[in-house]
Amino acid sequence: MLPYRERNETRAKFSGVIFISTILMGIASAGILYLVDENSFLYYGDAASHLYSSRKFVDSERPGLIQTGTVWLPLPHLMMLPVSLVDSLFSSGLAGLINLPLHALTSVLIYKIIISCTKKQWIALAGGMLYASNPNLLYLSITAMTEAPFLLFFVASVYFLQKWLAQDTVSFRNVFFASFFVFLATLCKYEAWILAPVLVMLAVTFGIKKCKDKRAVIVILISLVSFAGIAFWAGWNQVTYGNPLEFANTQFYAASSQAVERPYRDFLYLQPQNVLYIYGTAAVMISGPILLGFSGWGYYSHFKQKIKTYSSSIFFYMSLPALFTLATMFIGIGEMSQWWFNARFATFLTPLVIILASVALLKLEKIKKKIIFGIIASLFVFQIASPAFGVVTYLDAYGGWIYKQAPYAKETSDFLFENYDGGKILIMTGSYQAHRIMISSGANLIDFNEGIESFLYEQYFKEPWNHNKWIVIGKEPDSDSVNAVKFWSDNKDTLDKHYDLVYHNQYYQVLKLK
Repeated sequence: MLPYRERNETRAKFSGVIFISTILMGIASAGILYLVDENSFLYYGDAASHLYSSRKFVDSERPGLIQTGTVWLPLPHLMMLPVSLVDSLFSSGLAGLINLPLHALTSVLIYKIIISCTKKQWIALAGGMLYASNPNLLYLSITAMTEAPFLLFFVASVYFLQKWLAQDTVSFRNVFFASFFVFLATLCKYEAWILAPVLVMLAVTFGIKKCKDKRAVIVILISLVSFAGIAFWAGWNQVTYGNPLEFANTQFYAASSQAVERPYRDFLYLQPQNVLYIYGTAAVMISGPILLGFSGWGYYSHFKQKIKTYSSSIFFYMSLPALFTLATMFIGIGEMSQWWFNARFATFLTPLVIILASVALLKLEKIKKKIIFGIIASLFVFQIASPAFGVVTYLDAYGGWIYKQAPYAKETSDFLFENYDGGKILIMTGSYQAHRIMISSGANLIDFNEGIESFLYEQYFKEPWNHNKWIVIGKEPDSDSVNAVKFWSDNKDTLDKHYDLVYHNQYYQVLKLK
């Protein structure tokens, strides 16, 4: 075994290799996608909406924290805020590249966790690079989605949790950082909310087990930091909307409301076999059957050990976001489909799959090195070749990009980009469609007035000719603009007195003040 100092230097070098390699792979992926289609970074409708939510903290009639909103958790939007203010990065979606360093850091943490688990550099390096080079994760790391920050904070909490549980004595530092990163994760994705109570239960169990004095109480109190994000979000919703659970009940936008409107719920609701089939298929496409097979063997090997070299609590903890997703699908809130809709949710299982697979590789250490090399090579070959079978996060995003209104939203956005000459724009398409139009229109967000349900009392909606030079109307609007469009469809004659139709396609009309 290498001396302590030399061992740390080696780990630092490998960490640097993984980080730099991940950045280079992400940049190369972004370059290839840009050459294929410069709109690749906006395929996800949610990516456009996340960038909109980030920029409106500044570019808005009412800038500031009031733009935090509800439903979507705020931390990823705040993290993306600086790059979303750069017009070229915002309109192209390239602002999503802010997620790439986060993915690189997560890959390094995977490497470090596997080092603690196996004590083998080559296994840890393979695991870190497998995570870093996963095409599904790479696509998410170069788009403005929230999976990359969530996975970073989630894996960081695992890293400090395993350090804490591996020690014979209690380290307040490790307890704090494990709790702190759960706090950050809970402000990124609701899948992290299940981590907080489990972390506190682990603090109670292991705190009492490792120290019988007042230090156990301190450990438990420190672990409560993990609830800070949940408490903040409930408090924000209470203060701002008068309901601490507004994020769960908001009409049109809450997951439960959207699930009822879409066609996927009936196939999943209270049907565990369908839930497991859909999620399992996505997991196979994201991680690959070989890696999943090794992870199963790794868990079996760990389970059969009489003396555990690694706490089973870690593996249970790492499975929680995936279990949360499965539970929400089962009760009719979470959505996935066989056409890869929301397949990205299966990426939450990837850190656990890779770490369990590393346990299996450790069991093969005594086999000939050529066989081990062949196994690892096969894992990388499958991953490199997987785009030939389909990168499901990309396919999911592309499916949304070409679906129904989306291509026409881009055409409408292009028309505004070429013809917009100032003035306010009343947009009545529904939020989701509106964000696709706004982001590439060339107009600032402050120039848009939204004709959605919550703003129908505004004068800019009641008398648009006094406030708006332009109007964009969706022919099949999202549910939050149905009443707005219906009102002005019923009063079209009034609009025609003030506006000329200057552009239209299958789904949108653009009017300009006479």
